[in-house]
Amino acid sequence: MSGSALQWAPECVPQHVEAIEAANRLFGCVRQALRRVYPDSGVHPFLLRGVGAPLAVGGAMAVYKLTVQCGRHAYPLVCKIPHQRRLVYSATADAQAQDDATSDLLDTLADLAETVSRRAAGVFPRCGGVWHWRDDTDAPRHLLIEAFIPGVSVERLLLQYEQRLLAGELDAAAYAQRRVAAERLAVATYVRLWDALGRRLFTSDPSPWNVLVRDADAAGERAGSATIIDLHSLQEEAGFPYVVQRLAAVYGLREEVLERALLPGIVEAVGQEEGRRLLLYNLPCLEAAAEQARRNLGVDTLQPLLRLIRRMG
Repeated sequence: MSGSALQWAPECVPQHVEAIEAANRLFGCVRQALRRVYPDSGVHPFLLRGVGAPLAVGGAMAVYKLTVQCGRHAYPLVCKIPHQRRLVYSATADAQAQDDATSDLLDTLADLAETVSRRAAGVFPRCGGVWHWRDDTDAPRHLLIEAFIPGVSVERLLLQYEQRLLAGELDAAAYAQRRVAAERLAVATYVRLWDALGRRLFTSDPSPWNVLVRDADAAGERAGSATIIDLHSLQEEAGFPYVVQRLAAVYGLREEVLERALLPGIVEAVGQEEGRRLLLYNLPCLEAAAEQARRNLGVDTLQPLLRLIRRMG
C-alpha cells in the first residue's frame, strides 16, 4: 500500500499475515481490490492505513476482514487464504496437482462472482480479485479478496428467535412467523443464485450459516435481503429437481416448512407463474426420485412435497 502500512490484530496468524502482505507487495492487491469492489468510490492510490482482523481461521480457508481507511472513508474487504491442503475432491481434481486444483477453484469463484454481480446484484459478494504466486521456498500461495458484507447469518437469526421465545419476548405465533420468514429468505436467495448462474450450477450445501441477512432490524421483525457469502461443492448441470431436493433436505421436509418457506421461497425468487411452471414441469422427476429413495432406503420422505406440488396443478 503506497505511503501506508497494514496493521494486524494480535490474534492474527503470522503465516496468514505474511501471505496477504506478500500479495500486496507483489501485486498491489489491496488497491486493485478496492477499485473493483468499490468502483464508484474514487479511492485515491495513496492509502492511509489498513487494519486486519480474523473472521475465521479454520475450515478450508482462513478468512480475514481488512478495513482500509482512505481519507475519511473506511472500506471493508474480506481476504480468503486457502490452507495448504486439498480443497477440491473430484475425479478431475484427483488427476491434478493440489496447487492447480486450488487455483482453478479460486479462479472459478471469482468468475462466478462476476457473473452473479451482473445478473443478480447483492446475491453474492463482489470479487476484488484472485492472485497466485510462489513464496521463497517455492510453495504455492493463493489469495482471494471480496467485498465484506455486514449482517447476521440466517442460522444465527434463527437462534436469536429461539432465545427470545425461551425468554418470553416472543410468543409462539410470532416466533413461528419470524422463523418461517428467515427460512423463506434463505431459500429464495439460493434459488436466485441458481437462476443467476444460468440454472446449471448449485451448491450441495445450501447452509443457513452461509446466508447473511443484510438488513435485519434489532427486533428481528424485518429481514428483507440476503447474500450468500460462501459456496461449497458446486455441482454442474444441477437441474431444478436437484435444487429442490437439496433445499428440502437442509431446511426440512415438514409440511409447514414446505408450504410456508420452501415453495413460497422458490416462487419469490423466480416469480409466481415461473415458479409454478418449474414445479409442475419437474414433478415427474421428483416423483421418480421419491420412488428411488423408497426402494433404496425403505422410506418416502418426499411425499409431503409431492402432495403440495400436485395441489398447484
